[in-house]
Amino acid sequence: MDGTAKQIAEQFLRRYEAAWADGAEAVAELYASDGVRVGYFTAAGRSEILKLVQGIIGQGWTQIKIKAVNVRRIGDVVLVANEYTAFGSGANAGKTLAATASHVLVHADGAWRSTLHTAR
Repeated sequence: MDGTAKQIAEQFLRRYEAAWADGAEAVAELYASDGVRVGYFTAAGRSEILKLVQGIIGQGWTQIKIKAVNVRRIGDVVLVANEYTAFGSGANAGKTLAATASHVLVHADGAWRSTLHTAR
C-alpha cells in the first residue's frame, strides 16, 4: 500500500482509462468484488457493474479521459473526486460527454480498487 494519495489516485485513473479502452470486463476488474457503482442506477458487485459498463460501452462510449480534482487519504482509503470526458464512437461518433465522478479506493486483492464509484 505504498505511495502518496495523489500517486495512488493517478495510477488508478490511468488504469481505469486504459481498461475502458479494453472493454467492460477490464473495467469491472478495477472494482472491489463487493464494490458499488452509482449512476443512473446502482450496480452492486462486479457482475452488476460489468452489465452496467457493457451497456455504456454498447451505447458507443468507448474512450474516457479522467482528471483528478481532489484527492485525499483517510486511513486505509483514498478519496478521489474527478472530472471526466467520455468520447463516442458508432452512433455517438464525434460526440463527447463531460461530467464529474468520485471513487473511494481500497487496497483489495493486491491492487487499489474502487469500492464506491459515483458518476453523474
